[in-house]
Parts: sequence; structure tokens; C-alpha cells
Amino acid sequence: MSANRARDAWQSLAATFLRPGPNDSLEVWEGPGAGRAPLWPVSQVLAASIDVAGITGDLAPAERIVRGLAPFRRGDAYAPRARRRRRYFDDNAWIGLELVRLHARTGDAAHLAHARRVFDFVATGQDPDGAVRWVEGRSSRNACATAPASELALQLHGTAPDDARISFARRAMNWLGRVLRLPSGLIADHEDGGRVDPTVWSYNQGATLGALALLHGVEGRQEDLEGALALARVSLDHFRADVLWTHPPVFNAVWFRNLLDLNAMAPVPGLIDALDAYLDRVWREGRDPSTGLFTAGGIGTYDGTPAIDHGGLTQLFALRERSGPDEAVDQLT
Repeated sequence: MSANRARDAWQSLAATFLRPGPNDSLEVWEGPGAGRAPLWPVSQVLAASIDVAGITGDLAPAERIVRGLAPFRRGDAYAPRARRRRRYFDDNAWIGLELVRLHARTGDAAHLAHARRVFDFVATGQDPDGAVRWVEGRSSRNACATAPASELALQLHGTAPDDARISFARRAMNWLGRVLRLPSGLIADHEDGGRVDPTVWSYNQGATLGALALLHGVEGRQEDLEGALALARVSLDHFRADVLWTHPPVFNAVWFRNLLDLNAMAPVPGLIDALDAYLDRVWREGRDPSTGLFTAGGIGTYDGTPAIDHGGLTQLFALRERSGPDEAVDQLT
């Protein structure tokens, strides 16, 4: 059933949000009557194309979406929109992670070289204390940049050992745990000028526990695995059904993906039941049968344009199909 849902979700995504571009590329558009999507939604549609290819075997859409990144290019990284100059470190970390996954699926060394160039830019966003800034020219240091940047560093270390990348990730995660970890154990959104914004988003919990799990895999420190499992437990308790339902689905996709990866290392009690309950409700209540888009039933949204959230949910349907009843999917396979 999950495979059919993933294929149906992808077909709706492709029909609604993808348009042919120059040089056999695919462009991502935000929705019916909306303009071209910025880089962050593009990264999540790219992720969906790679996940669905795990079922269909067809990586051509992913390759074409990567070619569609060309107008966003600024140096070795990407601006949020064409003709913009200021680049976001979090956007580029998400793109880099997908390039590593695409390399793992295709074996194409060009994707890996591409990811390394993107990481070199992301690394310039790290402050001396370990935090990764959100955007060039601003002081805000965010979980959504620090944690995925750490994941990217560690994923790249897995392709070619590099102590500098391990050090980057360790400094980043030490800062995140020291500054953004709340008394509840959950991860706050960001710090700016000494003030911490305590807003709790699911994707920040996911990327943080994912980075801790990767650090455990690299260095073998039990405290990293225990930290990841503790964050998994407290976040599963926090994001119960009704809270999860109104949360942006793309944030939930990042959270569940990383929980599934952690579950491959050590069991995460309650994970599969929570994921299945969420996806069943998405399909039953959140899907508009007239369009195939996940815009019904009061389901949450990131910014009111459906491409990014539909991309996130397509990822989850595909990951659930590939994970089986109790197992997780490694991001690199």
C-alpha cells in the first residue's frame, strides 16, 4: 500500500510542480498559479525524487532537478532564488545532503564533487564557537543550519575520511547542545545576540539526533548514541498526533527520516506506530482527492505553497515502503 501511495504522491507532484527547463532540466514550481519555488522547497522535491527512485528505479527526475539548480548558482553554492546574491547556509546543507545521496545511488563522482564544493561554502558559516549561521551577513545561528551542516560533514567523511570534517561536526554539535538544548531536552530554534528563541520544530530535533547518530557511527562514543535516543524519546512524546498534524509536513519528514536512520542503529520504541498513524491520517484526511495534493483536513503547511510539504510527504511514503515493518532506511543507500 505504501508503494502505491508513494507512486501516486509522486505522480501528483510531478504533474503539479515540475516543468521542463533548459538543457533537459526540471524546474520546481510552488503550486497552481504560483511562481518558481526557491531553493529550500527544491531540495525537498529533490529528496522525494531520490526516495521514490528507491521504489521505481528511475533516477532521471532527480538528475534533471539537479540540472535545474543552475539559475540559483552563486559561486560554489546556491542563492535562495535566481538573481539573488545572499546565500543561506541551511539551504545549501540540505542540497548537499541530497547530492551525497544521489552519488550513493548512481555512483557518479560528479555528484560527490558537487556536494564537497557545497560543503566548503557551508563550512564558512561556522563561527569559532561551533555554531553555523543561518545566512550570509547575519548573526542568527540556527539549529536548522548547524545540525544539517554537521550531517553533511559526516556524510562526506563517510565517502573519504577527513578529520577536519569530524572536528567541524563535533564543534557544531557541542555548541548546539550547550546553547540550544532546552530544559525539556528538546532543541530550540536559534540564538541571536545572546537571546535564544525557544520555538520547537520537529525538523530541528530530527537533524540533531541524526547528526548525533552519525557522530556515534564515526567515533563510537556511547554518549552520542544515548543523546540521540534521548532526543528521539522526548520528541516523540512532544509531537503527539494532534501536534504533529498541524506541524509543517516537510519538518515532519526531516524528523521521521532521521528517526528511521537512528532506528537502524538502535530501536526507537513507538517510532513505527507514530509514523504509520501519521501517514494513514495524511492519506485519509489530508489528501484532496480532486487534486491528489495534501492540502485538506486542516493539515499543517510550511508557507501556504504546497510543493515543499507535498515533497516531504512523498519522501515519507517512499521511505515507509522501503523500511519494511521494523527496519529503517540508511540515507546513503
